[in-house]
Amino acid sequence: MRVVLMVLCIMLLAVFPSPAAPRAPDCKIPTEIIEDDPRLPELAEQLRQKHPITIVAIGGASTAGIASGNAAEYAYPQRLQTVLRQLYPEVPITVLNKGVSRQTTQEMIDRFPHDVYALSPTLVIWETGTFDAARGVDVDVFAAALESGLAELKEHKLETMLINMQYSRSTASVINFGPYLEAMQHIADVDGVYLFRRFEMMKYWAEHGVFSFGEVPIERRTELATEVYQCLADRLADAISYATTTQ
Repeated sequence: MRVVLMVLCIMLLAVFPSPAAPRAPDCKIPTEIIEDDPRLPELAEQLRQKHPITIVAIGGASTAGIASGNAAEYAYPQRLQTVLRQLYPEVPITVLNKGVSRQTTQEMIDRFPHDVYALSPTLVIWETGTFDAARGVDVDVFAAALESGLAELKEHKLETMLINMQYSRSTASVINFGPYLEAMQHIADVDGVYLFRRFEMMKYWAEHGVFSFGEVPIERRTELATEVYQCLADRLADAISYATTTQ
């Protein structure tokens, strides 16, 4: 377990471009990674009517922005807010960061009353699964927690976008993400929830040399981590734009 958690920490602190990569990498991805169903009709209607929109991003270390030195302005929720305000300049959009590191899916659900429901969001972006897999939480326990959390969000009439696990070659060599990814995809399909496939996206980046998940000098980690968060925010904005487009 100690080795697994150590590798996970390296992943969170070292998701950076390779030395040969440009400073502003082209981190676009194939459209099929983003173009998923179902859509987000409630968010689409709020955007159409130009109503104020609150998005809550709840998740773990990568939501909190640990790799950027815990600087909230560099974490992906803040970057996503900036991108969405550019895409929809006539709509007041706020993205609230409710990321807490080293939490399982169930521990995030326990925070829902204070960190989600009390804020009355239009959309909930729920990033989860990485720490469950790192801790070796039984996949059935993980799946049951995910299903119960989605049921709670549905009871509160909240649209949800799920984000699956992070990817790196080193981490995937010691953590078996496969069963958790499959469970998450199955539950999203059955429950009719949009799944943002971050794992597949990051794997595509790694395989095409956009980002390397190896070690980089300590003095550059925070700076380079912000590029990854920006790319994640850009692709999330693409996904939201797609999911709110009328079919």
